[in-house]
Amino acid sequence: MISELLKSEILKIRKLTWVIVIFGPLGVVAMQGANYALRFDYLMSRNPDKWLFLLENIHAYWPPALLLGTTMINSLLAGMEHHANMWKKLFSLPVKQWKVYQSKIIIIITMMLISTAILPAGTYVLGRLLGFSETFPLGDALMMSFYTLFAALPFVFLQFWLSVKYSNQGIALTIGIASAVFIMYAHGLPEWMPWKWPLLIDGIGKSTLSVIKGLAVGLLIYLFALLSLSRKDVA
Repeated sequence: MISELLKSEILKIRKLTWVIVIFGPLGVVAMQGANYALRFDYLMSRNPDKWLFLLENIHAYWPPALLLGTTMINSLLAGMEHHANMWKKLFSLPVKQWKVYQSKIIIIITMMLISTAILPAGTYVLGRLLGFSETFPLGDALMMSFYTLFAALPFVFLQFWLSVKYSNQGIALTIGIASAVFIMYAHGLPEWMPWKWPLLIDGIGKSTLSVIKGLAVGLLIYLFALLSLSRKDVA
């Protein structure tokens, strides 16, 4: 039954959602492209490891972009069900409520993974356009991109819960946008605060503890969201 639900979810995805998935990470790369175009000589002189410095600069924009992207994707996917009053119709089918929510979560995670995979590819293209002839550090690029996503999973599942629970998407959007802005100033926060984890403070390849925290807390919020929403009465 999950496979049928997934097929149905894929058919309902709007073009705007794919625009966010594809152009979100490309926008992050483009901003660094503009940065390098304006300050090329200065930036090239900052660090002899050109690729690592580029990855660090791109990562400075990636956490807020990721939080904003997951906010928009969750809101778009849940919002169309609220708008068309589809929840009641979905739950009139012979399918368990949690499976409906799980199918949406699978779609959301898949889209986030696609978006995350685009970032290293865009980084590689930008580096080559900038004239970097050294070997591309693929492992570091993948960690920069995917470690940030894994550390940000609590926000992915929180936004899913908010978007489904409240028909007024203004609530989920306000909290998500506020988190995206707040994370840009989260460097000085205590280690236990989730906004700090996607920043990978200890370094791109050394922030495994932040990733573990994100995965663990994300799993707890995922289970809470399924349990909470499955008990929710659908009007």
